[in-house]
Amino acid sequence: MTRETVRAEIIEEGLRQDILWLLITVYSYLTRAQFKGLSQMSREQFAVDAILLDSAARDIVARLTALDDDTRHNRSFQTLFAAMKREGLDARRAKELDSKVKAYRKTVNELKVSHRNHYIAHVNTNAVITPRVLDDPIPFGKVASMAVNLLDEMVEETVNYIFKVASDHKIDLRKALSAKPEA
Repeated sequence: MTRETVRAEIIEEGLRQDILWLLITVYSYLTRAQFKGLSQMSREQFAVDAILLDSAARDIVARLTALDDDTRHNRSFQTLFAAMKREGLDARRAKELDSKVKAYRKTVNELKVSHRNHYIAHVNTNAVITPRVLDDPIPFGKVASMAVNLLDEMVEETVNYIFKVASDHKIDLRKALSAKPEA
């Protein structure tokens, strides 16, 4: 049985959601990494926060890596790009986007190899796995920014990412993250 071809607009909507959740996790990570109330924390609370931050960093790396998935029928920048070409993307824009998708792939691969392949999956037998948030944080900020900008380029608009914390409390993640120190 063959799968039907998915339209670019369906893939695009999924990628908007993927990046929204990526940014929610980045925002949560950067907020929690400030360790507000550190002087009142117990050692156990501090250790638990460090472990949760490390888990968030793993999730961020996994989400960034998923955006680079070149497996057919998996949602990623490659599948959106392929759908756009299939649906009539003009040659000039195709060439422009192709170079940007390749640049993302190169940058995320460096992160993937340096973190995921040495710390999450394909772990060496002699590797020591401890939370790295304090002494060796994962530098995911550049790749996350590239992902946001790449989707903007692909859809030819600045995508809004709003974190709806409650019905009356919303966070504009672009604005909030531009004000936070980078990861």
